[in-house]
Amino acid sequence: MNDPALEQRITQICELGCTRVREIIEAWTQGQATPESNGLSLGARAQVLAELQAIMAVYDARNGACKE
Repeated sequence: MNDPALEQRITQICELGCTRVREIIEAWTQGQATPESNGLSLGARAQVLAELQAIMAVYDARNGACKE
């Protein structure tokens, strides 16, 4: 990702912890907005969602080794 603003948003979301990140992924996948999506266009939200899913896939591959 080459957009510093989106990278910062991803970092901020990840700092909320794995449980919240999973909740956000679930909501956004279902087309629901969350406070974390405020100010994001649908395209930007899709980019952030894809990145969050990729990040969480790494944790899932490590048997859920995600620290809250």
